Amino acid sequence: MDIGSLLLGFALLVGVAFFVVRPLIEKQGLKEKRPGAVEALVTQRDMLLNALRDLDFDHATGKIADEDYAPQRARLAAEGAAVLKQLDVMRVTSRAQDKALRHRQAPASMDDAIEAAVAARRRSPVVESIVCHQCGASAQAADKFCPRCGVVLSTPCPECCRACRPDDRFCAGCGAK
Repeated sequence: MDIGSLLLGFALLVGVAFFVVRPLIEKQGLKEKRPGAVEALVTQRDMLLNALRDLDFDHATGKIADEDYAPQRARLAAEGAAVLKQLDVMRVTSRAQDKALRHRQAPASMDDAIEAAVAARRRSPVVESIVCHQCGASAQAADKFCPRCGVVLSTPCPECCRACRPDDRFCAGCGAK
């Protein structure tokens, strides 16, 4: 064996060792980034708003009785107010809050802010009766099929969940395809 092949073998061994060990060295240098207090509060706020929306929906559909609904809603609203107060103390608002504040006046209290956010999330255009696009029969807005001819009356928009006719190319509510 000559010296050239030994040096080439040694260089190859060092290269492979570096390639194998590099991920282990980099992993030790990286620390897991934990969400900060602001991100945790924003996440908690969003979870509470979703819980309030779901609770309101369940109450509207009759899944939750009035005597259970009121205390659960009051508890969720109080938790939401506490989270919003903590965010206010940190003087942090999300982009959505900034955008909403630009378009409307500031609410009188934290409870009003929560109520306004819940109302905005569940706000959708209400259609009381619709007409079948194939046979012209009238149907209720909740009907998915025409009571006369059986054609599909509406499908939900994948973006905003608004009812769209099957032959619509774009959603009238949000413009999605």
